[in-house]
Amino acid sequence: MMKKSLSLIILLSLIILSISTRILKEESEEEKDKLESDEEPCDEKKDTTDYTTVPESQIRKENLPHSQVLIPIRRIGTSNMKLGDGPCGGVEKKLANTLTNEGSSLNVVWEILVPESTGNCTVKLSYGNQDEKSFKTLMPKEGKINEDGSFPCGRNKGFEHQEFILPENYECDGCTLQWKWTTSYGDIYSCSDIIISGGSLKKCLGKCLNGGSCFNGECMCLEGFSGKFCQNIESEGSLAWLWILIVLIILAVAGYFGYQNRERISAWFKNHSWLSDSKRIKEIPFADNQNNNISSNIVDNSKQN
Repeated sequence: MMKKSLSLIILLSLIILSISTRILKEESEEEKDKLESDEEPCDEKKDTTDYTTVPESQIRKENLPHSQVLIPIRRIGTSNMKLGDGPCGGVEKKLANTLTNEGSSLNVVWEILVPESTGNCTVKLSYGNQDEKSFKTLMPKEGKINEDGSFPCGRNKGFEHQEFILPENYECDGCTLQWKWTTSYGDIYSCSDIIISGGSLKKCLGKCLNGGSCFNGECMCLEGFSGKFCQNIESEGSLAWLWILIVLIILAVAGYFGYQNRERISAWFKNHSWLSDSKRIKEIPFADNQNNNISSNIVDNSKQN
């Protein structure tokens, strides 16, 4: 009887000891986790990678944010994950493939393939030039809008869209719609080329040359071109030849007037000695000595005769 009681006591003691050990272990782990969460990560290394130079294969491998615009149709060759290459992701301007009207609404649809928790989007419109200064920010009709016209987007995987109202009196045969997704890794750009029609567009529709775009009835020329239809080339070389021509004309006019007044110029040079005062002083006695010698010779000759 005593042995059974002793065995029971030992068994209960082991059970109590096991339970106590487990409780103490869980409490110590919770305290450790709390200390680690409260501790500042002083030794944590900051990510200094320049993601604008990271190749697309690495972006896909590391699951960095990327997306693609679906409507309006984006430019052919646009990358859905290229970072920091504005204003249009490094893709040159293409022919417009979307038609709409001034003042109408425009839906922009994009797909987020890899989301970013702090992403913001901005949609801008340009009359066609690849210049950030020419872009006008469009405001979405719904949702939260930041002061700079951006709005939260790309924070969840899937399809997203926003509706925008195109400005009045804004007609162009090759407008550029820019969609920019700002992430903590960098900006992702995508551009679409659209036609915004109106009453004045027919004045220059399809007539602008050398990359120019028709905007509100007038051709907006790229740098280095001018004229009603951007037909004139203005390069540094042509300006240099213009200055050379001006100099040649000035020289020709000066030569002509010089030839016509050659007698007056010759007389002026004769009346104005080019000798300095010191040379004049030295030449005057020399001339006097010559005169004296001549006069003395005349006297001697007269005596001999």
